[in-house]
Amino acid sequence: MNPLSTLRDQFQTQIELREKRPGIQQLFAPLYHEDGDMVDIFLDVPTAADLAPADAVRISDHGLTLMRLSYAFELDSPNKERIFQRILAENGIEERSGSLVIDTQAQSLYPAILQFAQGIAKVCNMRLFKREVLASLFDEMLTDFIQSTLGRFHVRPGIYPLADRDDLEVDWEFSPRGVPIYLFGVKDTAKARLTALSCLEFLRHGLTFKSVAVHEDFEKLTRKDRTRVTSACDKQFTGLDDFKQNAEQYFSREAA
Repeated sequence: MNPLSTLRDQFQTQIELREKRPGIQQLFAPLYHEDGDMVDIFLDVPTAADLAPADAVRISDHGLTLMRLSYAFELDSPNKERIFQRILAENGIEERSGSLVIDTQAQSLYPAILQFAQGIAKVCNMRLFKREVLASLFDEMLTDFIQSTLGRFHVRPGIYPLADRDDLEVDWEFSPRGVPIYLFGVKDTAKARLTALSCLEFLRHGLTFKSVAVHEDFEKLTRKDRTRVTSACDKQFTGLDDFKQNAEQYFSREAA
């Protein structure tokens, strides 16, 4: 038996369809996630269907992929949503009310299933972004929260308090009660040092303000940088979750 025949025989013997409910069959095939779980694939066709080559068949995950992803990763920012939609588009997959689907014809069922499984794997691997690209999303997630939740505190982005120092930018200015509050998003050592320098320069020039630092992870800074930013800033939030939980209360007190 030649290699092609061997592969055909081996793959065919590992495929099984089981009816989950009328008109929906689950496909059991050697298509797996990284943790060894089988990829959830369903065919929306009756068990006894006699398919002609041109008949339509819907391949679907019935919502299980996004449920699986949500255990470790949330599509909670525009950038994450753009990445998600790009993965779907690149693999010919559509989202329908939380379910991922490919509509194909019976004659193209085999390649469509492989295409679908590949797309599902890419979507599930978005959980890896939790470590690799969280830093690049920090500013965006901070912006999303400020714009959606804190707008009533008279907030403005991208402020330069010193006209002749365009290197000292304040990420966000809040004016809840006249005296401006300068907020800095601090995602790394470089931004921590710039934040400390900015606050010290504003004080040296006699500006009246309060300063807030929102860290991606305060503990990731070196001891010296933690000391610098702590000495320079009036208020710090040690992480984005800390800021989300306590920012409204903080700014409400400042506005009272």
